[in-house]
Amino acid sequence: MNFDDLKGAWADDKTDDIPLAVRKIPLNETASVVSRLRSNMKREFLLLVIGFVFLIVVVLWSPKNILSISIVSMAIFLLLVQAGYYFSRFHLFYKAIGRYDLSLRKSVYKISYELELNIEIYKSFNYFAAPLVALVLIGSMVTSLIVIFIVLGMAQIISFFLFKLYIRIRYGRYLAELKKIMDDLETEE
Repeated sequence: MNFDDLKGAWADDKTDDIPLAVRKIPLNETASVVSRLRSNMKREFLLLVIGFVFLIVVVLWSPKNILSISIVSMAIFLLLVQAGYYFSRFHLFYKAIGRYDLSLRKSVYKISYELELNIEIYKSFNYFAAPLVALVLIGSMVTSLIVIFIVLGMAQIISFFLFKLYIRIRYGRYLAELKKIMDDLETEE
C-alpha cells in the first residue's frame, strides 16, 4: 500500500463525531465562594500591614536598653522575612483564583486543592509569627529573660488554639463549600 492509498483510506474513514459532554458547574455558587474568599484574603493583608504599623509604634514608644533593642530587632527582622515569604505565596494564590473558569469542574478542584494547601501554609505562618510578635511586645516592655520565656511559652500555647479556631471560621467554611460542590459533581456522574 502506498502513501496515496493510505491518505485516501483515511479520508474515506468517516466517523460520527460525538461531542463529549462537558459538565458545567452553576457559576453563581462557585463565584460567590471565590469572591468571598478573595475579599477575606484582601482583608488579611490589610490587617497584616496594620499589625506591622502597630508593632513599630509600640517599639518606638517603649523604653529602650541594649537587650530589648537586640531582641526586638531580631524578632521584627524574622517576622518581616516570614511575612514576605508567606504573603507572596498568598498573593500568587489570590491572582490565580481570579483567572480560573469557575464553571469548570477542573477549576473547582484546583481552587479547592490550592485553598487547602494555603490554609496549611497560613497555619504554619501564624504558629511561627505568634512567638515573634509576643517577643517584640514583651521585649519592648520587659527586660527580664525569664519573664520573656514564660510569656513566649504561654503565647505559643494560646495562639495555637486561637489561630486554629480563627482559620477554621475564616477559611474552613469556603473549603467545605468547595468540597460540597465537588461531591455534588461526583454524585451526578
